[in-house]
Amino acid sequence: MMDRLMGVLTLKAPVYKAIAEDTSATTTAGIITVVMGVLGGVLGAMALSLAGSSLPPEQVAAMGSPVKIIVSTILNTIIGWLVGSWVLAFVAKMFGGKTDFGEMLRVFGFAQIFQVLNIVPCLGTLLAFFGSIAAAVLGIREAAGFDTVKAILVGIVGFIALFLVSIVIGMILAPLGL
Repeated sequence: MMDRLMGVLTLKAPVYKAIAEDTSATTTAGIITVVMGVLGGVLGAMALSLAGSSLPPEQVAAMGSPVKIIVSTILNTIIGWLVGSWVLAFVAKMFGGKTDFGEMLRVFGFAQIFQVLNIVPCLGTLLAFFGSIAAAVLGIREAAGFDTVKAILVGIVGFIALFLVSIVIGMILAPLGL
């Protein structure tokens, strides 16, 4: 497991390919996703706590309690992982890729490990962002059997499609306060 995580973090293409093909890695990908959702929620709650005194009370109230922030972040992370993986598998197939939902779930679940870098203030957020982009392109490339240029195109089209889907999901979840 640690070898795979290090392979993901160091962007080793054969590791991404192995993860995509290993159906037993789906549970691990899900666990990584949930743990990164918890981490994101805790960091978000801490940020609200630190910034809360400098924000207007109505803005703090609108963001909710730390528990609400953690729960909504976990739910959004899981929904994003599921929907994002499906959208990217769909787009990759449109581009002639040889992948499926399960392969995308696995590579994108493991790729979320880059979010752990968010614990480092400022620089960590940038590293997590760029690491996630590199991991996404590599994951698409290895799962779908594309070259890098095609993987980038699938990522761009997939991101646009996912953005539109997330607007719809947001409109559905907003009345629930999530």
